Amino acid sequence: MGRLFPALHPDEIQNPGERAVARVLVEQLPRRVEVFHSFNWLARDRRGTIQEGECDFVLLDRKRGVLFVEVKGGSLVFDGREWVREVRGQMRLLNKDPFAQATQCMHDIIDLVRRRFRAPGGELPFTYGAAVAFPDCRVSGTLPPSIRPELVLDAGRLRDGDGAVRRVFESFRRAHHRELGEREVESVREALYPRYELVPVVWRKIEDQEERLRRLTEQQHRLLDYLAHQPKAAIRGVAGSGKTMLALAKAQREARAGRRTLLLCYNQPLQDWLKAAVPASFANDLVVLNYHSLVNRLCQEAGVPLWERREGNDQDFWEVGAAEALIEACDALGPEHKFDTVVVDEGQDFHELWWTSLEAVFRSPGGDACYYVFYDPKQNLYVDDPALPEDLGRPYELPVNCRNTVRIAAHCAALAGYQNRVLEGAPQGDEPTVVRAADIQEAFRTAKQLVLRLCHPDQGGLARSQVAVLVPSVSGVDLPTRFGTVPLTRELQEWNQGKGVLITSWKRFKGLEADAVVIIERPARTGNNARANANRYVARSRAKHLLTVIEAGSEL
Repeated sequence: MGRLFPALHPDEIQNPGERAVARVLVEQLPRRVEVFHSFNWLARDRRGTIQEGECDFVLLDRKRGVLFVEVKGGSLVFDGREWVREVRGQMRLLNKDPFAQATQCMHDIIDLVRRRFRAPGGELPFTYGAAVAFPDCRVSGTLPPSIRPELVLDAGRLRDGDGAVRRVFESFRRAHHRELGEREVESVREALYPRYELVPVVWRKIEDQEERLRRLTEQQHRLLDYLAHQPKAAIRGVAGSGKTMLALAKAQREARAGRRTLLLCYNQPLQDWLKAAVPASFANDLVVLNYHSLVNRLCQEAGVPLWERREGNDQDFWEVGAAEALIEACDALGPEHKFDTVVVDEGQDFHELWWTSLEAVFRSPGGDACYYVFYDPKQNLYVDDPALPEDLGRPYELPVNCRNTVRIAAHCAALAGYQNRVLEGAPQGDEPTVVRAADIQEAFRTAKQLVLRLCHPDQGGLARSQVAVLVPSVSGVDLPTRFGTVPLTRELQEWNQGKGVLITSWKRFKGLEADAVVIIERPARTGNNARANANRYVARSRAKHLLTVIEAGSEL
């Protein structure tokens, strides 16, 4: 099945002709084909006047090329000079020749694509062409010389949609044309929808596409534009403000501009998620690691011993020894191992000596280096006195929560002690629920009933990949492997694949999110415990729509 963008069902398309063609393209084309519906753009005519253009469908097929399809529904007749369409029993002239319209669309959009490729002489290495679909009629009689029969997708030819599309591509193919590489596919996508770069996972998880786009605020768009002209910046944002998505988008922009970029975080699961979100086309241009993986990688490349330093106090090794080893490794490595740009997410969890060590990973530590740090001081879990690099300047603020429902956002804001700000029109959602359990065994029994209800097709109806169970870092407690008929997994990849509901510590889940989150934690103690509140703020803000907290007894 072809993949339709935006992510909707063909039956939701209002125009009946376009709806019929969309069904054919989605149902009959291979899954590798991306079908963009109702693509709009602005272009200047020869006099410099801005004109709006629209193409009913753009097909991106990495094996065949790019195809532009104009749709004309109803009954049409070509009398040798003009096109006439029957509308409710009346014959009306079309104000534009549909083939000329399709060809103009093709040239306008290909100009946008060509700018991305910077091809010598303007020649693109892949096939592109245009066709017109007539889903409600059959073509008969003699076509004018300017129209080739294979470019006409009438009701008869659309019965074999894939074959009809293949024949159109073949009519435009030239000897030097080849399949599109991964980077070329990305370039075409970005030319069609440049803002989709803000959603790096849009091409892998289509169902998530529209939701993530809606969560982007104008403030976030302005931030990316601001960072395009700012080589160094600190970005402070509340939980749910989109810091990780923006860090990923910024890292991709830097790599796309030809700068070797390091995207760095603290958490191993977040590192894995970010790696999965980055298209393969970035290859060596964008490296995604957490801090200690970076240390290990560069020490191996430099031949610097690392694990031999791990003697005595483990905390000293992770905080001090690893940083010293990174500096030593960078002193021995050439620029090919280093970076032009460093983007850091979860910056509040980095120790002061880590920041010092990161200065060594830049190819040019001076004015040419680009450095961006995203952080939330309220989510500080590991550093007693967090600090940022001094030369980043005054932080850019992201105060709006655009991930959680209003009620969950308010709940988390109260824990962190800041004013709750959400997107206008954000869903209210359900109130977070807090229940009590006498001990850990009862807490797991309660969690089991909640998960079974959430994942039952006739009740919650959620997929396993939408639900996460978060627990503290517990020693001596065996985590269950299933809740009744629902398997549990501790592996992020298996969870993403829907093989089980995730069960993990809230520290390992830091930076990630789920539609429904069940948290098992100790009861809140009286008095002001800043670290405990930070823990709760981090864990509970992971829930986008449904949040249940199970307070277990002191045994936990």
